[in-house]
Amino acid sequence: MDFFDFLISRWYLSVPLLITFVFWYMYETSKGGKRITPAEAVNLINKDEAIFVDVREKDSFEVGHIHGSINVQKESFEQQEHLLNKGKAVVVITENGLDAGSAGVELMKLGIVEVYLLKDGLISWQEENLPLVK
Repeated sequence: MDFFDFLISRWYLSVPLLITFVFWYMYETSKGGKRITPAEAVNLINKDEAIFVDVREKDSFEVGHIHGSINVQKESFEQQEHLLNKGKAVVVITENGLDAGSAGVELMKLGIVEVYLLKDGLISWQEENLPLVK
């Protein structure tokens, strides 16, 4: 009996498991703010409605980052709260977008109302051939 036969023969266990995974995925992808494309992020920055906050490690930030972004690690949000202009939206930048949600949650706890997450992080930025400062 292989794995798929097991899942089919035990459908009463497989269906709830699948539903749980779907809801978990939906929760994880929606927490911390709205995911936006690089084009939408550029539009917000050009209208001066948002700032870029890059939450990667300092070494990764220095290798290449988006022009005008500030580097603040998640662990030091409270200490560097003065860098975050609460009158503007914040676009969270990560390497691949996976840990952006947790950073967004922390920013919301600090009182930032509008938090956006760059969908797929710097990977999507580079796929759109947008420039990085090195």
